[in-house]
Amino acid sequence: MSDVYGESTRLGGGSKAEPTSIVELFMAGDIEHAKQVIRRFCKGRPCCVTVTPTTYIYRGGEEAGFVIGFRNYPRFPSGGSDLLRLASDLGQTLRDCISQDSFMVVEHGGQTEWSSARCDQ
Repeated sequence: MSDVYGESTRLGGGSKAEPTSIVELFMAGDIEHAKQVIRRFCKGRPCCVTVTPTTYIYRGGEEAGFVIGFRNYPRFPSGGSDLLRLASDLGQTLRDCISQDSFMVVEHGGQTEWSSARCDQ
């Protein structure tokens, strides 16, 4: 079996540490449909994410959604800018696949990006 992800992904004894980076992607929509898209997205990349259901309450309404957590997981090490790019790419993919208009990417201790396909930005 070939090791497509490199030396850092091999399992074995010991431990590994990496600097902490946390990025979260916030989006409304059907979490079960989103998880199917996320599985396909992660299959082609060395990544590991969390998916947590949430509820968005705003002026005039309420909507179910989810938060996707990206961490600098030592098995698949990457820097904060790589995680931001990964979260943004997944957000674009999800926005198209689950028919949402917008999403938000938050880098803990860094920047927040809101991306929308709406004309009324």
